[in-house]
Amino acid sequence: MKNLANHKVAIRSREYLVQAIYQLFFNEQDIEDIIDQFKDEHKTKKVDFQLFSSALKSIQSNRDHLKDLLDDLGVNDPDMDLIDKAIFYFALNEMVYGSLDKPIVIDESIRLARKFSSPDSYKFINANLDKFIKSKSKELS
Repeated sequence: MKNLANHKVAIRSREYLVQAIYQLFFNEQDIEDIIDQFKDEHKTKKVDFQLFSSALKSIQSNRDHLKDLLDDLGVNDPDMDLIDKAIFYFALNEMVYGSLDKPIVIDESIRLARKFSSPDSYKFINANLDKFIKSKSKELS
């Protein structure tokens, strides 16, 4: 992957975001409590908590739509590893509601999957995000 040294704060923020999404799915904790917890635990590190908080709130408020998007891809939500689900929700939320370019979202999702998930999950995530982009481009054509 490209040199990511210039983007350390954004990368760290997204890593924490995926961990927070995982926590949200794991124990259905209140969003504000998760945000406060991460701010407290990582106050000595450079993190874009505005990006972190707004993305986490967006995922919470658009959760049903994001689940529908996964269903449309044929990804069976209950059978998926929780960390892969968190990465998918991060990626789909960013593609639909966020400002990152789609190729950057895919690269970041692959990096997150390689870091946090099983060895081959990045292939599954990459294939389905690519499928999502192709289906959206067909809808716009």
